[in-house]
Amino acid sequence: MSTDQSASSPASETNRRTANYHPSIWGNSFIVSNFPDDEQLEDLKEEVRRELIAAASNSSEQLKFIDAVQRLGVAYHFEKEIEEVLGNTFDNYHDTDDINDDLYDVALRF
Repeated sequence: MSTDQSASSPASETNRRTANYHPSIWGNSFIVSNFPDDEQLEDLKEEVRRELIAAASNSSEQLKFIDAVQRLGVAYHFEKEIEEVLGNTFDNYHDTDDINDDLYDVALRF
């Protein structure tokens, strides 16, 4: 009964099968990033700002738009505009006659 046999024998080599996978039919198209350049990003940011201002006539639409921007995770680009809209909505809340508010609108205003 020799327990030293495993310790004294050379390291056993592991035989692994080679993986002969076929190349993907998709190629490398998903690896390449199509990140827009700085000019495109600024154009997109400006378009979101215009949309936020365009919804100014309806505070409910503005709040829904802000909610969507926040859920997309890009609200940090528009902090100033969002603060301004929320301030206006808060200041003008009692002046509006939105009697037909549903629960979603009330939750957004909360």
